[in-house]
Amino acid sequence: MRDVFQVYFKHGTVQLLFTALFICAYAVDALALWQSWPWMLLVIATAPFFEWVTHKYTLHRPLSDKPGFWRDYQIRLHHGHHLHPERRDLQFAPVSGIIIMFIQLYLSYALFTWSWTIALVPLLASIAYYLAYEWIHLAHHTQSYKPLFGWGRALRDAHMRHHFHNENYNWGITNGLGDVLLGTWKSTGDVDKSPTAKKLSGYEG
Repeated sequence: MRDVFQVYFKHGTVQLLFTALFICAYAVDALALWQSWPWMLLVIATAPFFEWVTHKYTLHRPLSDKPGFWRDYQIRLHHGHHLHPERRDLQFAPVSGIIIMFIQLYLSYALFTWSWTIALVPLLASIAYYLAYEWIHLAHHTQSYKPLFGWGRALRDAHMRHHFHNENYNWGITNGLGDVLLGTWKSTGDVDKSPTAKKLSGYEG
């Protein structure tokens, strides 16, 4: 357990997220925005589906045929993780990906709330959520970590099926609600084993 915590808290992505969390919380407090907390419910309600859509359509986007920056970035972002799921450096999102994602989220929240300041409230919730996401994903890939609850074991098993049985199902990391509602929560007996579970778009390293 101690080793998992050390890996988590020492990683640059997690440190960036905690820094962003503290800065955002300070801004929300300084601007007296806590009364806008219901906007956090937007994050809670959409997180399972945001996670599902992002995993399926962004991370699993077909690998570019052209050598270069974008192909290399796709490999770093996710294709390499499927080929080498045991590698710690590939289990976390790259810092650049985190920055891009949260800029997009902030702009989206500003549009929804029609306020640059109130948008900080759902942004704060999103940062906290993503810290949980990185922790849960790391735990899924740590054999020495034992989930405390049945739902934790079910999520880990589903994620392992995604990696080693069929990459086209079980998209959820922190929860399975998106998979259940969208019909992609599958056991090994429900779908055939995929020959490309570790080789997305045929990528073999």
